[in-house]
Amino acid sequence: MLNRGICIILILGCLASCKSRKVLVDMPGSPSDSVVAVVITPPAKSVIALKANKIESLKNRQVNFNTLSGKAKAGLTIGSNSNDVTMNIRIKNNEAIWVSVTAIAGLEVARALITPDSVRVINRLENEYIKKPFSYLYEFTNNKINFTTLQSVLIGNAMAEFISDSTEVNINETNTEMKSSVGSMIYNLLLNEENKVLQAKLTDAIAKQSLVVTYGDFQMVSKQQVPHSIVMKSQAKTKNINLDLRFTKIELDLPLDIPFRVPDRYTIKN
Repeated sequence: MLNRGICIILILGCLASCKSRKVLVDMPGSPSDSVVAVVITPPAKSVIALKANKIESLKNRQVNFNTLSGKAKAGLTIGSNSNDVTMNIRIKNNEAIWVSVTAIAGLEVARALITPDSVRVINRLENEYIKKPFSYLYEFTNNKINFTTLQSVLIGNAMAEFISDSTEVNINETNTEMKSSVGSMIYNLLLNEENKVLQAKLTDAIAKQSLVVTYGDFQMVSKQQVPHSIVMKSQAKTKNINLDLRFTKIELDLPLDIPFRVPDRYTIKN
Protein backbone atom coordinates (compact mmCIF):
# COMPACT_ATOMS: atom_id res chain seq x y z
CA MET A 1 0.00 0.00 0.00
CA LEU A 2 2.85 2.37 0.82
CA ASN A 3 4.57 1.70 -2.52
CA ARG A 4 1.27 2.24 -4.34
CA GLY A 5 0.75 5.59 -2.55
CA ILE A 6 4.26 6.78 -3.42
CA CYS A 7 3.70 5.80 -7.07
CA ILE A 8 0.47 7.81 -7.29
CA ILE A 9 2.06 10.89 -5.66
CA LEU A 10 4.99 10.81 -8.10
CA ILE A 11 2.72 10.48 -11.12
CA LEU A 12 0.52 13.40 -9.99
CA GLY A 13 3.62 15.52 -9.49
CA CYS A 14 4.76 14.78 -13.03
CA LEU A 15 1.36 15.67 -14.47
CA ALA A 16 1.68 19.12 -12.94
CA SER A 17 4.98 19.64 -14.78
CA CYS A 18 5.19 21.22 -18.24
CA LYS A 19 8.02 18.99 -19.45
CA SER A 20 8.21 15.31 -20.32
CA ARG A 21 10.47 13.33 -18.03
CA LYS A 22 11.14 9.84 -16.72
CA VAL A 23 10.27 8.84 -13.17
CA LEU A 24 11.67 5.72 -11.55
CA VAL A 25 9.15 4.01 -9.31
CA ASP A 26 8.69 0.65 -7.62
CA MET A 27 5.78 -1.09 -9.28
CA PRO A 28 3.25 -2.61 -6.86
CA GLY A 29 3.46 -6.39 -6.73
CA SER A 30 6.97 -6.46 -8.23
CA PRO A 31 10.15 -7.50 -6.41
CA SER A 32 11.58 -4.75 -4.20
CA ASP A 33 14.64 -4.43 -6.40
CA SER A 34 12.61 -4.07 -9.63
CA VAL A 35 12.50 -0.50 -10.90
CA VAL A 36 10.40 0.58 -13.92
CA ALA A 37 10.74 3.87 -15.87
CA VAL A 38 7.40 5.68 -16.32
CA VAL A 39 7.37 8.42 -19.02
CA ILE A 40 5.04 11.34 -18.36
CA THR A 41 4.21 13.67 -21.30
CA PRO A 42 2.79 17.20 -21.10
CA PRO A 43 -1.01 17.28 -21.09
CA ALA A 44 -2.49 17.64 -24.57
CA LYS A 45 -4.65 20.41 -23.11
CA SER A 46 -1.67 22.79 -22.98
CA VAL A 47 -0.98 22.30 -26.71
CA ILE A 48 -4.63 22.96 -27.55
CA ALA A 49 -4.58 26.13 -25.42
CA LEU A 50 -1.41 27.37 -27.14
CA LYS A 51 -2.99 26.86 -30.56
CA ALA A 52 -6.21 28.60 -29.51
CA ASN A 53 -4.26 31.56 -28.10
CA LYS A 54 -2.31 31.96 -31.34
CA ILE A 55 -5.46 31.93 -33.47
CA GLU A 56 -7.10 34.43 -31.13
CA SER A 57 -4.01 36.67 -31.32
CA LEU A 58 -4.18 36.54 -35.11
CA LYS A 59 -7.81 37.64 -35.07
CA ASN A 60 -7.00 40.50 -32.69
CA ARG A 61 -4.28 41.76 -35.05
CA GLN A 62 -6.57 42.01 -38.08
CA VAL A 63 -7.01 45.51 -39.51
CA ASN A 64 -10.40 46.82 -38.39
CA PHE A 65 -11.99 49.61 -40.43
CA ASN A 66 -15.18 51.05 -41.85
CA THR A 67 -13.55 52.74 -44.84
CA LEU A 68 -10.09 52.61 -46.41
CA SER A 69 -8.57 54.97 -48.94
CA GLY A 70 -5.13 54.33 -50.44
CA LYS A 71 -2.87 55.44 -53.27
CA ALA A 72 -0.19 53.17 -54.67
CA LYS A 73 2.40 52.86 -57.38
CA ALA A 74 1.86 49.54 -59.07
CA GLY A 75 3.51 47.18 -61.48
CA LEU A 76 0.77 45.20 -63.24
CA THR A 77 1.52 42.18 -65.41
CA ILE A 78 -1.25 40.27 -67.18
CA GLY A 79 0.14 37.41 -69.22
CA SER A 80 3.03 38.89 -71.20
CA ASN A 81 1.85 42.52 -70.93
CA SER A 82 3.41 44.70 -68.22
CA ASN A 83 2.57 48.26 -67.23
CA ASP A 84 3.53 50.72 -64.50
CA VAL A 85 0.46 52.52 -63.23
CA THR A 86 -0.94 54.45 -60.29
CA MET A 87 -3.86 52.90 -58.43
CA ASN A 88 -6.31 54.64 -56.14
CA ILE A 89 -8.18 52.14 -53.98
CA ARG A 90 -11.23 52.83 -51.84
CA ILE A 91 -12.99 50.21 -49.74
CA LYS A 92 -16.24 50.30 -47.81
CA ASN A 93 -16.02 47.37 -45.45
CA ASN A 94 -18.07 44.40 -46.72
CA GLU A 95 -19.82 46.63 -49.27
CA ALA A 96 -17.63 47.79 -52.14
CA ILE A 97 -14.10 47.94 -53.53
CA TRP A 98 -13.44 50.83 -55.93
CA VAL A 99 -10.25 51.02 -58.01
CA SER A 100 -9.08 53.73 -60.39
CA VAL A 101 -6.09 52.95 -62.63
CA THR A 102 -4.11 55.88 -64.00
CA ALA A 103 -1.32 55.71 -66.58
CA ILE A 104 2.00 57.52 -66.22
CA ALA A 105 0.65 60.42 -68.31
CA GLY A 106 -1.94 61.04 -65.58
CA LEU A 107 -4.91 59.83 -67.59
CA GLU A 108 -7.36 57.35 -66.10
CA VAL A 109 -7.40 54.20 -68.23
CA ALA A 110 -9.82 52.08 -66.20
CA ARG A 111 -12.16 52.19 -63.22
CA ALA A 112 -13.64 49.18 -61.42
CA LEU A 113 -16.36 48.71 -58.83
CA ILE A 114 -16.56 45.33 -57.11
CA THR A 115 -19.39 44.37 -54.77
CA PRO A 116 -20.23 41.00 -53.16
CA ASP A 117 -22.35 40.06 -56.19
CA SER A 118 -20.98 41.99 -59.19
CA VAL A 119 -17.95 43.31 -61.05
CA ARG A 120 -18.24 46.48 -63.12
CA VAL A 121 -15.40 47.91 -65.18
CA ILE A 122 -15.11 51.09 -67.25
CA ASN A 123 -12.44 50.65 -69.94
CA ARG A 124 -11.62 54.16 -71.11
CA LEU A 125 -9.09 52.98 -73.69
CA GLU A 126 -11.73 50.99 -75.57
CA ASN A 127 -14.78 53.08 -74.59
CA GLU A 128 -16.37 49.96 -73.09
CA TYR A 129 -18.36 49.13 -69.99
CA ILE A 130 -18.31 45.60 -68.60
CA LYS A 131 -20.85 44.31 -66.11
CA LYS A 132 -20.42 40.77 -64.80
CA PRO A 133 -21.35 38.66 -61.77
CA PHE A 134 -18.65 38.31 -59.11
CA SER A 135 -17.79 34.87 -60.51
CA TYR A 136 -16.23 36.68 -63.50
CA LEU A 137 -13.10 37.04 -61.36
CA TYR A 138 -12.66 33.27 -61.34
CA GLU A 139 -11.24 33.55 -64.84
CA PHE A 140 -8.24 35.27 -63.29
CA THR A 141 -7.97 33.87 -59.79
CA ASN A 142 -9.01 31.01 -57.55
CA ASN A 143 -12.71 30.17 -57.45
CA LYS A 144 -12.68 30.01 -53.63
CA ILE A 145 -12.15 33.79 -53.56
CA ASN A 146 -15.23 35.73 -52.46
CA PHE A 147 -15.68 39.43 -51.74
CA THR A 148 -14.55 39.13 -48.11
CA THR A 149 -11.46 37.18 -49.19
CA LEU A 150 -10.54 39.78 -51.80
CA GLN A 151 -10.97 42.56 -49.26
CA SER A 152 -8.72 40.71 -46.79
CA VAL A 153 -6.04 40.31 -49.46
CA LEU A 154 -5.98 44.05 -50.17
CA ILE A 155 -5.57 45.08 -46.51
CA GLY A 156 -3.29 42.30 -45.28
CA ASN A 157 -5.76 40.37 -43.16
CA ALA A 158 -5.91 36.60 -42.84
CA MET A 159 -8.74 34.94 -44.76
CA ALA A 160 -10.93 34.28 -41.73
CA GLU A 161 -13.16 31.77 -43.52
CA PHE A 162 -10.19 29.38 -43.79
CA ILE A 163 -9.22 29.56 -40.08
CA SER A 164 -10.90 26.98 -37.82
CA ASP A 165 -10.27 24.55 -34.97
CA SER A 166 -8.79 22.12 -37.48
CA THR A 167 -6.12 24.60 -38.59
CA GLU A 168 -2.59 23.29 -38.04
CA VAL A 169 -0.34 25.66 -36.07
CA ASN A 170 3.45 25.43 -35.99
CA ILE A 171 5.17 28.02 -33.76
CA ASN A 172 8.93 28.62 -33.91
CA GLU A 173 11.23 31.27 -32.46
CA THR A 174 10.37 34.08 -34.88
CA ASN A 175 7.44 33.10 -37.11
CA THR A 176 4.27 31.03 -37.00
CA GLU A 177 3.00 28.80 -39.77
CA MET A 178 -0.67 27.89 -40.17
CA LYS A 179 -2.23 25.43 -42.57
CA SER A 180 -5.85 24.64 -43.38
CA SER A 181 -7.45 22.33 -45.93
CA VAL A 182 -10.88 22.82 -47.47
CA GLY A 183 -11.59 20.11 -50.02
CA SER A 184 -8.77 20.25 -52.56
CA MET A 185 -7.85 23.74 -51.38
CA ILE A 186 -4.82 24.31 -49.13
CA TYR A 187 -4.38 27.59 -47.27
CA ASN A 188 -0.95 28.44 -45.82
CA LEU A 189 -0.22 31.44 -43.61
CA LEU A 190 3.08 32.82 -42.37
CA LEU A 191 2.90 35.23 -39.41
CA ASN A 192 5.60 37.39 -37.86
CA GLU A 193 6.29 37.75 -34.13
CA GLU A 194 3.50 40.34 -33.85
CA ASN A 195 0.98 37.99 -35.51
CA LYS A 196 0.72 40.03 -38.69
CA VAL A 197 0.45 38.16 -41.98
CA LEU A 198 3.73 38.02 -43.92
CA GLN A 199 2.48 35.66 -46.61
CA ALA A 200 -0.83 34.03 -47.55
CA LYS A 201 -1.00 31.20 -50.07
CA LEU A 202 -4.01 29.46 -51.59
CA THR A 203 -3.38 26.46 -53.82
CA ASP A 204 -5.63 23.98 -55.59
CA ALA A 205 -3.57 21.44 -57.51
CA ILE A 206 -6.63 19.79 -59.04
CA ALA A 207 -8.02 23.05 -60.44
CA LYS A 208 -4.52 24.30 -61.30
CA GLN A 209 -5.11 27.53 -59.40
CA SER A 210 -2.95 29.41 -56.93
CA LEU A 211 -2.75 32.78 -55.22
CA VAL A 212 0.32 33.94 -53.32
CA VAL A 213 0.31 37.29 -51.51
CA THR A 214 3.37 38.67 -49.72
CA TYR A 215 3.20 41.64 -47.31
CA GLY A 216 5.83 44.04 -45.98
CA ASP A 217 6.64 47.63 -44.97
CA PHE A 218 4.20 47.68 -42.05
CA GLN A 219 3.33 51.19 -40.89
CA MET A 220 1.05 52.55 -38.20
CA VAL A 221 -2.27 53.91 -39.50
CA SER A 222 -4.89 54.94 -36.94
CA LYS A 223 -3.00 52.93 -34.30
CA GLN A 224 -3.00 49.79 -36.44
CA GLN A 225 -0.19 48.14 -38.38
CA VAL A 226 -1.07 48.16 -42.08
CA PRO A 227 1.19 46.73 -44.83
CA HIS A 228 2.25 49.28 -47.44
CA SER A 229 3.86 46.68 -49.72
CA ILE A 230 1.65 43.98 -51.27
CA VAL A 231 2.83 41.59 -53.97
CA MET A 232 0.21 39.29 -55.51
CA LYS A 233 0.80 36.41 -57.89
CA SER A 234 -2.30 34.70 -59.25
CA GLN A 235 -2.51 31.72 -61.56
CA ALA A 236 -5.69 30.21 -62.95
CA LYS A 237 -4.83 27.46 -65.42
CA THR A 238 -3.01 29.34 -68.24
CA LYS A 239 -3.81 32.88 -67.01
CA ASN A 240 -1.23 34.64 -64.87
CA ILE A 241 -1.53 38.02 -63.12
CA ASN A 242 1.17 39.69 -61.03
CA LEU A 243 0.52 42.88 -59.08
CA ASP A 244 3.17 44.75 -57.10
CA LEU A 245 1.60 47.48 -54.95
CA ARG A 246 3.66 50.10 -53.10
CA PHE A 247 1.33 52.35 -51.15
CA THR A 248 2.35 55.97 -50.70
CA LYS A 249 -0.72 56.77 -48.61
CA ILE A 250 -3.37 54.87 -46.64
CA GLU A 251 -6.15 56.40 -44.55
CA LEU A 252 -8.77 54.64 -42.44
CA ASP A 253 -12.30 55.55 -41.44
CA LEU A 254 -12.59 58.83 -43.31
CA PRO A 255 -15.68 59.81 -45.34
CA LEU A 256 -15.26 58.75 -48.96
CA ASP A 257 -17.17 58.73 -52.23
CA ILE A 258 -17.24 55.91 -54.76
CA PRO A 259 -17.96 57.69 -58.07
CA PHE A 260 -18.93 55.39 -60.94
CA ARG A 261 -20.73 56.87 -63.94
CA VAL A 262 -20.74 55.22 -67.35
CA PRO A 263 -20.70 57.66 -70.31
CA ASP A 264 -23.64 57.22 -72.69
CA ARG A 265 -21.36 56.68 -75.69
CA TYR A 266 -19.71 53.59 -74.17
CA THR A 267 -20.46 50.12 -75.54
CA ILE A 268 -21.96 47.84 -72.89
CA LYS A 269 -20.55 44.32 -72.74
CA ASN A 270 -22.38 41.85 -70.49
